Amino acid sequence: MRTDPTVLAELDELERALAGEPSPWSELVADVRAERPVMTDAFAARLDSRVDEARRAPARRPGWLLWSPAAGLAAALVVAVVLVSGNDTGTSPPASSPSVASDAAKSAAPQAGGGSASSELAAPGGATAPRPLSGRRVERTTALALSTARSDVQSVADDVIATTHRFGGIVDSSQISTSDSEASAVFALRIPTRRLDDAIAALSKLAHVASLSQGSTDITGSFVSAIDRLKDARAERRALLKALARATTTQAVDALKARLRDNRSQISAVKGELNSLRRRANLARVDVTIDGHGKKGNGAHPPGAWTPGDAAGDALRVLEVGAGVLLIGLAAAVPLALLGGAAAMAARTTRRRRRESALDGV
Repeated sequence: MRTDPTVLAELDELERALAGEPSPWSELVADVRAERPVMTDAFAARLDSRVDEARRAPARRPGWLLWSPAAGLAAALVVAVVLVSGNDTGTSPPASSPSVASDAAKSAAPQAGGGSASSELAAPGGATAPRPLSGRRVERTTALALSTARSDVQSVADDVIATTHRFGGIVDSSQISTSDSEASAVFALRIPTRRLDDAIAALSKLAHVASLSQGSTDITGSFVSAIDRLKDARAERRALLKALARATTTQAVDALKARLRDNRSQISAVKGELNSLRRRANLARVDVTIDGHGKKGNGAHPPGAWTPGDAAGDALRVLEVGAGVLLIGLAAAVPLALLGGAAAMAARTTRRRRRESALDGV
């Protein structure tokens, strides 16, 4: 008996989805795995004890065990067909197998209301309360202002980028501006929250720290709310797909498809919100500004230390001040010297005339 090529193609796509490869069934596989029952610790312990008892028991090979490979293959094919027929990616069921989809949807109803095989498996879909999150979701923010010499702004900016990459972060945006009189740089960074403290310590060594401020915001409530809305939307989609499989009129089918499109848009929006919240919790925002007007204070010389470069700068400043004082002194002495010279010449002229008058009298 030859299998329908369409069914074979759908089975291949399902195998790709189960293997984690891109496939039209990837979303369905993710939903099924998300809704699978949760095993309690007590039930798992009893299973382990039964396995241990089976290992200690003498090995027996009943006759029906020879048929287990064939039975397993048949069961796998049945499960694959049921999963294929129950695809909930938002598109209409394949035209080649409408009866299979309808049968799968009808058979799912009594199973959902009849309970599970073990009372210790938590049934999804509202039978038990969802488990709480394993920790709070917190968004951390940091604002760091560095000060350095104008000529060092570019090198410090390069070090900021290298440090960010070293700690697994990313540069959301950067802006560097330089001129003859000033220079500055502004960075918006995203650094993994678990490595934020080490990254801030490394960034603080690149230049003199002018200011540092840190904050945190608890976003656990928004995260839990988004998860609950996503579960409700997925539950609505499953109900719409079951109703679509039982629909018998064109009008009912069109109405259900329209609602499925709206539901798909809602699920995409909530998923985008969840991804944004995860990014905010996992990647801390760090705003770094570099001012090119302050003293140089890199990692080799701590801020406030008197370095040879500072000594050379101070010596040059002393020479500049001394030259300025000398020029001011000269500017004040020249007029006085001119006045003194003029007075001396007048005195000499007066004395000469007096001597000449005295000689004429004799």
